[in-house]
Amino acid sequence: MEKQVLKTKVLEIIEQNKDYLIEIGRNLYRMPETGFKEYETSAYVKQILEECGLIVSDGLAITGLKAKASGKKHEVNLALMGELDALIMPNHPNCHPQRGTFHGCGHHAQLTTILGVALALVKTGLISELDGDLSFIAVPAEEVIELDFRRELREQGKLFFISGKQEMIRLGVFDDVDMVLCSHAMGHKAEPYCWVGQSWNGIIFKTVEITGKASHAALAPDQGINALEAALCGMNNINAIRGSFRDDDHVRIHYIITKGGDNCNIVPDDVRMEFGVRAANIPAMNQVDERVDAALRLGAKAVGAEIKIANFGMDMPCRQSRMMGDIYMRNAEEILGEDKVEDMSGVHRGSSTDCGDVASLIPLLHPYFGGFVGAVHSNDYDVVNEYAAYVVPAKLAAATAIDLLYGNAQQAKNLKAEFKPLFSSKEEYLEYAAKVISKI
Repeated sequence: MEKQVLKTKVLEIIEQNKDYLIEIGRNLYRMPETGFKEYETSAYVKQILEECGLIVSDGLAITGLKAKASGKKHEVNLALMGELDALIMPNHPNCHPQRGTFHGCGHHAQLTTILGVALALVKTGLISELDGDLSFIAVPAEEVIELDFRRELREQGKLFFISGKQEMIRLGVFDDVDMVLCSHAMGHKAEPYCWVGQSWNGIIFKTVEITGKASHAALAPDQGINALEAALCGMNNINAIRGSFRDDDHVRIHYIITKGGDNCNIVPDDVRMEFGVRAANIPAMNQVDERVDAALRLGAKAVGAEIKIANFGMDMPCRQSRMMGDIYMRNAEEILGEDKVEDMSGVHRGSSTDCGDVASLIPLLHPYFGGFVGAVHSNDYDVVNEYAAYVVPAKLAAATAIDLLYGNAQQAKNLKAEFKPLFSSKEEYLEYAAKVISKI
């Protein structure tokens, strides 16, 4: 079958199944679960993949899934990836009534996308027209929340990394994958639309414990050591160095005090903080990490307090595959029209994603699609155009997969040849990541 005939047929199949895809999207929307707890979501995704005739490996990084479908040849394996987790958003009008959770980042639409591709290419047998394999991967825990729960999982030996894709890299889920195509819902775009090509900061997550000495705050302040003042000194030190970072490094340092003392009449002796330290490249991340630690230690030293700093998680900076992005954009322009496609390759986002960890090893594309209103992670964010959110992204992903794997998978082979990984091997990546998060 000629490529264009195949592509037209697959797009028609997705269109014919639009009501089923919208039903899948609605079902996933109604079962939001937070990271490493996505049991209901995982079981539902597994059910649909099995309906497509796939053998599904589950329980990967606790709740993750993977299924592989074979094409005519097996030199290239393209993974379609979606994220399982949701957010805790008890004030959202459509949050889960018992859990207080909501898909405030639209991850359920990502899952609908990969299931749409499975229905169109695998269930129909049309994957036999492609010269490469397809893997369908559902990953847990992209959102870094419920940190105490994740620390417990680590202490119990159930995981090492606190983000799903990192843990799945460690477990070898991506070992046979040559490239990854995922996607993400955007905010403020109700109509069919896509952004392609932006980059992201990396991030190091830190916890800080400052120990002072309790004393009566009015009768004997001289006998205490104020841990809260140590924290304030540290924060002032950090603010003093903010202006010294290069603009191109896109440094972000943000923090909260999770415990500031026990009583205003007692000199605080136990203060806890959480930090996010972000930058656009690894050298900048390392430098900012060291300077933030120094600023906090000097703040503690100034008042005589003890301090313990631990890095408990991280995401790598993320750079997308330009070559895969060009293929995706051509399909988007054909399917949606040029006015509905935006090249974002010159745009850098201050936020972070653990997609960067995958992209540091193999080519990855992470475009954004429409169908939503409001800002992500906000109480006015929601699906308003189910066709744009659930059907269109499946069409774009399927068309891109065909381009990559048709004709001896030459496009995919070219993509592999031009890719320059950030790390020479998974082992090098794991060594670096383990060193960062074990730093105290």
